[in-house]
Amino acid sequence: MEDVQWFLKIGEALASIGETYSLAPFDAILQPVMDETLRELEQDHWRRGTLLIPRVLIWLVLVLTVRRDLNCDRALNWMVSGFRWLVELLPAQSQMVSDGAISHARVKVGVEVFRVLWVKLGQALPPVPADFHGRTSVAFDGSTGTMPDTESNRAAFGKPSARQGQAAFPQVRLMGLLAVAQRRLLDIAWAPYRGKGSGERALLVEILARLVCRGLLFLLDAGLYSCEVLWQIDQQEGEFIVKTPAHVKPKRLKRLPDGSWLAEVSGKIVDPTRPRTPSGRKSWQTVTLTVRVIRVEIPGFRPFSLMTNLLDPAITAREIAQHYHQRWEIEITYDEIKTHQCATLRGQAPTTFRSKRPDLVKQEIYALVIMYNLIRTLISQAAAQHDQDPRTLSFLEALQHILEAAPILTVMPPADREKKQTYLLTLIATCQIDRPRRPRLNPRVVKVKMSKFARKNANHKSQTRDIVNQLRILEWIPGESNV
Repeated sequence: MEDVQWFLKIGEALASIGETYSLAPFDAILQPVMDETLRELEQDHWRRGTLLIPRVLIWLVLVLTVRRDLNCDRALNWMVSGFRWLVELLPAQSQMVSDGAISHARVKVGVEVFRVLWVKLGQALPPVPADFHGRTSVAFDGSTGTMPDTESNRAAFGKPSARQGQAAFPQVRLMGLLAVAQRRLLDIAWAPYRGKGSGERALLVEILARLVCRGLLFLLDAGLYSCEVLWQIDQQEGEFIVKTPAHVKPKRLKRLPDGSWLAEVSGKIVDPTRPRTPSGRKSWQTVTLTVRVIRVEIPGFRPFSLMTNLLDPAITAREIAQHYHQRWEIEITYDEIKTHQCATLRGQAPTTFRSKRPDLVKQEIYALVIMYNLIRTLISQAAAQHDQDPRTLSFLEALQHILEAAPILTVMPPADREKKQTYLLTLIATCQIDRPRRPRLNPRVVKVKMSKFARKNANHKSQTRDIVNQLRILEWIPGESNV
C-alpha cells in the first residue's frame, strides 16, 4: 500500500513538471526543434499518467550520452534533481520508474525521431563561418564505437578480428564530417564493422551524396583518397586538399613560382549515363582532373605530397600545406567524444555506447552527436562573446560546468535563467586549455605491448566460493618463505 501511495505521489509531482520540462542550458537551442519533430512524426501525444512522456524521454536519452557514470534511473533522477532540492517537489526515492520502463519507452519511440532531430538541429544552428580564403574547412575521418557484447549486437554489427580470435566487444564503424573552425559535426554515417559497403570510403560517399559542396574545403587523409570522391567534389564546385597515396602518380604539367606543380591526375568513375552490363557489372569512364601538387617535408618525418584543386596563385603552397594540418581537429573531436563525453566510472565496461539492442545503439549514435553539437554550440557562443577561438577552450572543463549548472538552471524562472545562462557562458570562456599545442615530437611507443593473461572463452564462467569453509590457516615453519 505504501508503494502505491508513493507511486501516486511521485506521479503527481512529475505530472506538474510534465509537458513543460526541458533541460537547460540546451533548451533554447533544441526544444523548439524537438517540439516540431514530435509534431511532424505524430509522437506529441501520450497516455495520461505516463511518467516518461516523449519530450522527457528524448532529453533522458540525450543525458545518457553525457552521464555515462550513471545508470538510467539515476540519470533520470539527475535530470529532475533541481525540482527536489530547489522547490521540494519530488520525494527522496531514487527509483522513479519501474525496471525496464526506460528501455521499453526507448524502443517505442524508435530511431526515426532522433534521426529527424539530428537533421533539423543541423539546419537550425547558425552556419559555420569561412576560415580559409572565403572557404569553410571541413574534414572527413572515420572511427569505431564499441557496445555491450550481446547476441543481437554481435549479429547486427560484428566484431573485428584480433590476434587470437575476435575482439572483446562488437563495434560499429563511424564516419564523421567536421567543420574544423568550431569542431561541429555536420553529418555522420555508420555501418557494421564488417561487410560490403561498410568501409570508410563507402560511408564518405554516402555523406557526400547528401551535401552541397560549394564553398566547402575538404581536408582528406591519404586513406580516403579516391578519384571518384575528388571528381564529385570538384564537379559540385567544392575544393579539396588531400594527402596523396604513394601509388598515385600525377602527370606534371608546369612548375609554379611557389614551388608547387600544376599536374593532371586520371582515374575511373562510374558512368551514370550507361546501364550495367548483362552480367551486372558497372560501366566506367575515365576522367582527368587538373590539380596542384605540393611536395612537403617536415624534419623527423618522411616527405609527402598534397594534392588540391585550389589553383588560385594568390593562395601559396606554404599556406595550403600549413592549413592541411587543421585536419587533425577531427581527431581531437573523436577524443572529446570517446574519452570525455563517454567517460565511464572505473569498474564499468569502457564501451562507447551502453545499449544492448542494435536499434537502441543507432538511437544512441544520433543522441551522442546531437549532445556533442549542443555542447560545442555553447562553447562557440562563449568564445564569440569573449572574442576567443572556441578550439582554445577545454571541452572537459566546459562539460563539467554545464553538468553542474543544468539541474539548477532547469527549475529557474525564465528571467533568472537567462542571467545565469550568461554567467555560465562566462565560466566556459575562462576554461582555457592549460596545455596548448606545443612544437614537440614524441616517439610512437607504448609501455605495455600486450597482456599476459589468458584470452577469455566460453569455458570461463563466474564461480562461487565459500570463503568461510574454504579458508585454511597453515602452520608456519621457521625458515620457510612467506610468499
